[in-house]
Amino acid sequence: MFKIIIVIMKHIIISFGVVLLFSCVNKEQKAHNFSTEQIASLQLDSTTVLSVEADQSEIVDLNPFLKEQRFDFDSIIKEIKIVPLETTDESLLDEINKIIVSDSHIYIADRFKGGGIVIFNREGRFVRRIPFGQGPGELSRFLGMDYDKKNNMLIVYQHPFFLFYSSEGDFIRNERLPFGFFDFAVTSEGYLFKTLDNQGNWHLGKYQNYTLLVTDKKFRIKSVGIHQLPKGEVLGFKHNLYKNNYDIKITHYYVDTIFQYLPTLNTLRAAYVLDYSDKKLPDSFVGGTNEVFKKATRNNNYYYNIGEYLETASHHIFYLMNSYIGHQTTIYRDKQTGHLSGGTIARVNTNEIPHIAFPIAATDDYFIAVHIPEKKDTLLTKSLFMRDKDKKIILNMQEDDNPALIFFRLKGF
Repeated sequence: MFKIIIVIMKHIIISFGVVLLFSCVNKEQKAHNFSTEQIASLQLDSTTVLSVEADQSEIVDLNPFLKEQRFDFDSIIKEIKIVPLETTDESLLDEINKIIVSDSHIYIADRFKGGGIVIFNREGRFVRRIPFGQGPGELSRFLGMDYDKKNNMLIVYQHPFFLFYSSEGDFIRNERLPFGFFDFAVTSEGYLFKTLDNQGNWHLGKYQNYTLLVTDKKFRIKSVGIHQLPKGEVLGFKHNLYKNNYDIKITHYYVDTIFQYLPTLNTLRAAYVLDYSDKKLPDSFVGGTNEVFKKATRNNNYYYNIGEYLETASHHIFYLMNSYIGHQTTIYRDKQTGHLSGGTIARVNTNEIPHIAFPIAATDDYFIAVHIPEKKDTLLTKSLFMRDKDKKIILNMQEDDNPALIFFRLKGF
């Protein structure tokens, strides 16, 4: 029953479909013609432009990892905790798109029966499915979600509306958004929106070509930032927002800067700059056509950044793609020491821990990996690392069960 989008290729696999979807969204947006009242509500007269502060950027040297190599993932694991996701007719999961964890619940956006959101408590007990459908509170055009910790609400983006739910999935209300966007994050002060490159909101006037919109809870645009890149087939709209608590990072395909938005200060800074200059894809191939880009990356030993990133309170994960060798390079970084560990293949002793080296989400100080039950899980019965409770959970899982979520922390290194 269960399939999972492999995080290594997630954005590449779905990019064509997403481009079509958002092309349609953009056409609809223009057809809707935002009213004078909606435009006035944005209060653009008081909007400011955020400059990027770069004086404290950290350069992360990834050049030692530009080759096929194994790394000892076992040696940097500090703790794992396993959360089995209860399997019922309503809770069955298909392709997982996103995982959000609050203090009390786990929210999983998947594609089962058209797509929806499945809610579990922190122990993995099924609470509710917000299903695909056309009824009140149902999802027909799910595009994203985030959790509002201050108000204990799940917020879902279904173009052109925000849908608000209680922490347990009770539908509360919806609100129409006065602009289009691709992704969003709830901040302590309001919202951060990521718009579509080269498909700007025409009614924003001189701000339509900025790709970040900072608003209050009433969607009044306080600030804008990060001007769109020059138009090209390869560049497109491909930004990502990554949030852990209220720490928000912004990445971009083929751009080597990881930006950080600080909501309490309303500040945008260049937090990290990735250096892999020894084998970096030349910029000329990024600004051209898809055909030229594919030919260059398949026929040359070039590395490039596709905007994948994860972060806990103590560690980061950076990713580089290489189409020539057919691998993604995954690099873990200790925030305190700056030391790096990574490669193309993670060496894991599957007698001791499940294979969790490539997580798909993060919360607080834990990365989150998805574990699908398999026969070799029986090897874990003699694990000296895992807790007895967790060994029993994995060994009791059946092949047709929902996957388990594995929360893991890393050592300092």
